Amino acid sequence: MFKYTLHAHDFTAQAAHLSFEPASTGEVQTPAVDDAHNPTRVTVYTTTGAAAALRIAQRHLTLIHARRAYTDPDPVDRTAADIVYAQARSLAESLTPEQRKAESYNTIHGEDDALRLDALTDVMEERGELDT
Repeated sequence: MFKYTLHAHDFTAQAAHLSFEPASTGEVQTPAVDDAHNPTRVTVYTTTGAAAALRIAQRHLTLIHARRAYTDPDPVDRTAADIVYAQARSLAESLTPEQRKAESYNTIHGEDDALRLDALTDVMEERGELDT
């Protein structure tokens, strides 16, 4: 497993100046940004190389932007992904816990499905409905 660090500008991952190193044993391997409001670096983990790291980083930045647009819409320009996330989040909030659990088993087929599942997961996490 490698830990990749990429630069980001305007919530877009930049392939230039990409760096990587072996991930430390026991290190939490979830994507992370240095600043959720204006990320300049994103860290991701993968075994499949720089191209995969770039895709993972961009997906994570898209999610961070969508969450920010949902919680604090004034300072950001809304994107199509932001709208998908907001609609899915509103739907998830209107469901019962049992319906949310059933919905969480749906298969991800595309990027919009991944954002919808992220919105559902965010709601379930906030309400303490996720099994640990």
